[in-house]
Amino acid sequence: MINEDGNMNSLDREALDWLIRLDDQPGDDAVHAAFDTWLERSPLHRASWEAALDLAGAVEAAFPSAIVQDNAPSRDGLEAINVVPLPRRNTRRLSPTRRWGLVGGLGLAACLCLAFAPEMMLRLRAEEMTGTGEVRSVALGDGTRVTLAPDSALSFDIGNRARSARLLRGRAYFDVAHDKARPFRVMASDTVVTVLGTAFEVDGLSGDATVAVRRGIVAVDYAGQGGHTVLHKGERASLAANGHAERSAVRADRVAGWVEGRLFVKDRPIGEVIDALHPWYKGYIITRGAGLASRRVTGIYDLRDPDAALSALGKAHPIRMRRITPWLKIITVD
Repeated sequence: MINEDGNMNSLDREALDWLIRLDDQPGDDAVHAAFDTWLERSPLHRASWEAALDLAGAVEAAFPSAIVQDNAPSRDGLEAINVVPLPRRNTRRLSPTRRWGLVGGLGLAACLCLAFAPEMMLRLRAEEMTGTGEVRSVALGDGTRVTLAPDSALSFDIGNRARSARLLRGRAYFDVAHDKARPFRVMASDTVVTVLGTAFEVDGLSGDATVAVRRGIVAVDYAGQGGHTVLHKGERASLAANGHAERSAVRADRVAGWVEGRLFVKDRPIGEVIDALHPWYKGYIITRGAGLASRRVTGIYDLRDPDAALSALGKAHPIRMRRITPWLKIITVD
């Protein structure tokens, strides 16, 4: 269920999504028929479904699933909680209470695995790591200062002939000390940023790094591009859907606004905004729905209060939020 890098593979995520869809639409024969088609598509699909049931069962054996919905009726000032059993391993069309137990058990398992497994592996590689909601400033031996965003990890090597850093996870803001003899290189995924002395942000949250420059000039190399993308102050580069580097303008004073706890967004997919809130949210967020990519957002959001930011998004867009446990939210964007 969990890869070597501590993350779910795509089929396992699809299995989780089917659990949610079956719960959302328990009486929809078309949804059940589509699920049957997905399940029978290959042995790998069935294996992911079975693994999902096994993982949920393992967590449920440790503690029962507490399912809490946003805006659920309360009694004596307490939120309504339903403790429900897990379905048997061969269950496919689930009763309402058993579906909730399965989704809750799997959600708790996903929270635990995704929260702890990556950290255990990254600690072996990283010199610096940050937790949820934590922003940390690090001074390197050459005078360069790096500010790490929440839930980020960094390794670095400052030597007599070369200087380099690798962003292992998350995002970071670099204020590089000038040294013409030793260019500073930042690696993130398959992206390399080369500078002499400048200030810029590297955002690895989306997989392929996005680079934005507050001061100076940087050269960005994306794997397979066959050349540099040179960025000046107030420019940003990212990989477009066609696989080519795409340059755009950005206000220089808004680069790495997260350092002050602010998220500046201009005409970006709503899914990207929710992804940016993940490291600030003390729990796990599962997102789904076609609107994640199709709906665009412009605004300024307070990263230090992700619940308020999500509420603000919900006022402008059709967003449904379900709180499965105090640590797990499922967000659907139509």
